Amino acid sequence: MDLTPENNNNKESEKDPVRSDRSLWYFATGLGVVILIMGYLTLFVDDPWSIFSKEKTPVTVIDDNSLLDQSASMSDEEVRASLVKFIEAFYHDQRRGYFDPPSYFAPLTETFYNYHNLNYTRLKDIYWKRMAQMSNFSRTWVVSSLDFSRADSKITATYWAKERYFRPSVRQQYSADLKYEIIINAEGKIESLTVIETKNESVVQLAPDTVSNHPEEAFTPDIEAEPSAENKMYDMGQVDVEPEFNGGQKEFTRYVSSNLKYPAAARQNNVQGKVYLSFVVEKDGSISDVKVRQGIGSGCDEEAVRILQSSPNWKPGSIKGSPVRTYCTLPLNFQLQ
Repeated sequence: MDLTPENNNNKESEKDPVRSDRSLWYFATGLGVVILIMGYLTLFVDDPWSIFSKEKTPVTVIDDNSLLDQSASMSDEEVRASLVKFIEAFYHDQRRGYFDPPSYFAPLTETFYNYHNLNYTRLKDIYWKRMAQMSNFSRTWVVSSLDFSRADSKITATYWAKERYFRPSVRQQYSADLKYEIIINAEGKIESLTVIETKNESVVQLAPDTVSNHPEEAFTPDIEAEPSAENKMYDMGQVDVEPEFNGGQKEFTRYVSSNLKYPAAARQNNVQGKVYLSFVVEKDGSISDVKVRQGIGSGCDEEAVRILQSSPNWKPGSIKGSPVRTYCTLPLNFQLQ
């Protein structure tokens, strides 16, 4: 018998043949099956997890138009929040000296401060004439007093406001609590704005100062005839090219700072703020019809008018390349160093 190691190894090899490991193939096959199942569930089953959940009672959808319409409309809380934002924006623009009727009012306003059937032009004219009689004007509207109702796609709101101003033409300090009624149409434009109640009214007659002011022109809300095309006046938003000081805003600021003389009374009383002026830039660039729309007193109003009246000619506004008369508003800032 041959017992050499080589022969022994050959016999062991014949008894135990070597087999290949297929565990990796099984793992790959199982993973492929899982991926196929997940892909099927994702593409063809709306809710894959519903297979593992208990059966649920189906929900019945009721087609009720009235309920759908009601859910589509704004709630009272949403209307109130929108009204607060709208009124605050309206008064914020007025405090800045900016008043653009098309931004807030319907094309034909039924009532604006108790004057009827006003178009944009007349509405702005009346507004600025009223403001000329109300120096140092301040208004605080009471948000908590806001009340409203809805009917025929319109919103009628009422609220109280505390107002205080000085009447320069008669030298009276006026203050009162006013209840306003505002009607807003479906387009979000004001159709009516009127005072419906007044309380706590106070009128104090003031003695004249050592330097008297010239009385303002009396306010007359008469309807003026339509001006001729030659003399027609346009607002800033109507012209193609707005009027500007020669050299632009930078040069205008330089002109004001080098020519403005701070009134002694204002300096002594530490009076600071903005004086809002309205004026007309004529077709030749000259400045005319300068008026104080909202002032701060102590001589600052008169100095602001003097600065603008002494201004060199501007570049006029134009429409289709032709110069036109343009109505402008401008704030001048008085600030002590």
